[in-house]
Amino acid sequence: TNGQHSFHQLLHQGSHLVPADFIAVVRSQYQDELEQQHKHLLANCFSQSLALMEGNADEQEPHKNIPGNKPSNTLLLSTLDPYNLGSLIALYEHKVYVQSVLWKINAFDQWGVELGKKLSKQVFNALLDANGANELDDSTANLIKLVHKWKTYS
Repeated sequence: TNGQHSFHQLLHQGSHLVPADFIAVVRSQYQDELEQQHKHLLANCFSQSLALMEGNADEQEPHKNIPGNKPSNTLLLSTLDPYNLGSLIALYEHKVYVQSVLWKINAFDQWGVELGKKLSKQVFNALLDANGANELDDSTANLIKLVHKWKTYS
């Protein structure tokens, strides 16, 4: 339920269409005394996907209009166990692969991530020695100088 506030507001009334997946587990891993709480979580999950689908027109208060017709999937697991978790991971891995084929990209070769790792060595050295920041671009150098400045005051 923590995601409800700003993130769910983005889903419901944001300026961009953002498809969402809701993942819920039927059987709680906790004791029976928390069963009511778990049912509240399930009800909230189902209600959010229902609200995305149906929306709500409020003529009295237009700022409360929820357009509806927002895409979402609700994936329901019987239990959260190694098999179901592995199946869920495999599902998303396959989804990424299929999307990468459709979009004609290779989602498993991440050259930007590799570049960031390579650059991090120089940035790390500059964090160790402030003089190394002079060899970097102005933005990164100033961030590093600020780190060094704040470190001396703590």
